[in-house]
Amino acid sequence: MNPELNEGPATDRYLSFVGLDCDAKARQMVDALRLAMTGHGRTDPFWDYFEAKLNGTKGPAHDELYHLHCHLNDLRDLLERWDEPDLAALLETLEVECC
Repeated sequence: MNPELNEGPATDRYLSFVGLDCDAKARQMVDALRLAMTGHGRTDPFWDYFEAKLNGTKGPAHDELYHLHCHLNDLRDLLERWDEPDLAALLETLEVECC
């Protein structure tokens, strides 16, 4: 799966977040992460921890963008270990545009 996060006109988060729809992009990223995890039957201790946070069963409940932002480096490492360069690129785009 390769959800496209860069659809629409050029944006600049330093001018305005209007039109970026960061919440939808974060949901797309989380959906892609879940698919990459379950679709390949992978197991990973960080993923278990992160998924519990996403599901609100570990720690306070927050939205997807918050959790992605808080765990950018861990997610980069996870995606490198999973050999998922497309998802790593999407994470980078999300960070640049929304975090």
